[in-house]
Amino acid sequence: MKNRSTPEAQRNRRSPEELIQALQKRIEQIKARAEQKKIKANPALRHTRAALKSIEKAISSSNDNVLRKSLDEARATLSACLSLGGFGSSAGSPATLVPVSGRRSSAAVEDMGDSLLTFVRKNPGRRGEQIAADLGTDVKTMRLPMKKLIESGQVRTEGQRRGMTYFPA
Repeated sequence: MKNRSTPEAQRNRRSPEELIQALQKRIEQIKARAEQKKIKANPALRHTRAALKSIEKAISSSNDNVLRKSLDEARATLSACLSLGGFGSSAGSPATLVPVSGRRSSAAVEDMGDSLLTFVRKNPGRRGEQIAADLGTDVKTMRLPMKKLIESGQVRTEGQRRGMTYFPA
């Protein structure tokens, strides 16, 4: 008889740390989904969440530092409103407002790419952390759009890792 690999057998091959990580990720997904349902059920929270999403889009598309700072303050206020309703966000950003799958639409990635390209053209030689701070986002969010810009030849890099700087091609 052949030794067939079943999903159960594959799960048993993972280390305890991998199993714990997988379970923790699943727990976070379930919590996020439950939170999304509660927000959708409450009209005030639903509109607050929609406003927060709009502010996020405005921040990512704005190149004006004063406007971005004002929008960031509004974002903080709306985030505080959500947290008062019992719907906090992890890591200081509205992570629960991202779809449960954690994926962004291709349009969102493209919009972020356009913002990044515009910023790099106006501010050559900046590091990733600096760009993220100025755009009001985080390095993880801008990683995929920046990678696409580099692959398409619109942006070039110098240096390595955290010392990497970005220039228009």
